[in-house]
Amino acid sequence: MLGMKNPTILFALFLIFGTSLSVNAHDYWIAPQNYQPQVGQSVAIKLFVGDHFSEELERPLQQKMTVDFLLHNEATAPRNLIVAEQFTKTPVAQFVINTPGTHVISMQRNWAQIELTGDKFHQYLEHEGLHHIIAQRKKAGEADKSATERYRRYLKSLLVVGGKRTSTWNKPLGHKLEIIPLSDPTVAKQNDTLQFRVLLDNNPLANVQLAALGRQADKVTEFHTTTGKNGVGSLKLPHTGEWLVRLVYLRRCEQKDVKVDWESFWAGLTFWVGS
Repeated sequence: MLGMKNPTILFALFLIFGTSLSVNAHDYWIAPQNYQPQVGQSVAIKLFVGDHFSEELERPLQQKMTVDFLLHNEATAPRNLIVAEQFTKTPVAQFVINTPGTHVISMQRNWAQIELTGDKFHQYLEHEGLHHIIAQRKKAGEADKSATERYRRYLKSLLVVGGKRTSTWNKPLGHKLEIIPLSDPTVAKQNDTLQFRVLLDNNPLANVQLAALGRQADKVTEFHTTTGKNGVGSLKLPHTGEWLVRLVYLRRCEQKDVKVDWESFWAGLTFWVGS
């Protein structure tokens, strides 16, 4: 994959700096080794965790953490990509697609939990544009207190098989938090501006920070926008290559039997922009 780092070195860094890396490595994303495979060509699908779309650790398929892992097209029912023999292994999947067209790979991950010091939590909120949460913590006298958070991730990636594009690219999957492109990202060109609608429980989500991170060779660019009242944000993509559009939505956890302060939902969409 474009911009891939040495996995052996990254794993060693994880062992040495595991705690600090896990705090800063905010994103998961699905990364097909080829976003534009031919019909009948084997495609390896990798799952990465990293910070700013650059420092990556490849993750295995985890039985406990994988709620579902599916391949969608416009004509047939979703295909289950979970293979029991693949648990704890990388890549998370490898398969052949025999139908041309646009396909969506999706993964819903289970709840995970983290505790951060007050300073670390504040840095995280600043990075994600969650300034209203900072204000809430200050008002409640919690600004310097540690915070516990549970979180879930909702991931998607677009594949174009056999050079044929079909309408699957904007198909809602019913995820708790979901990014829906309003035009086909796979036909975008350098410097195009694309619009994306953010849905929470199938309703437009306004006033959240939406980010686009693009990788071209070893260079990573990052841009942010804020969704409007219709849940739509516009992002200009200034170069070709692999792109991740992502966001996080965080709120106080009101579920009485869950002993955490906050809960968050993360969504990420990857695709390839050609020349």
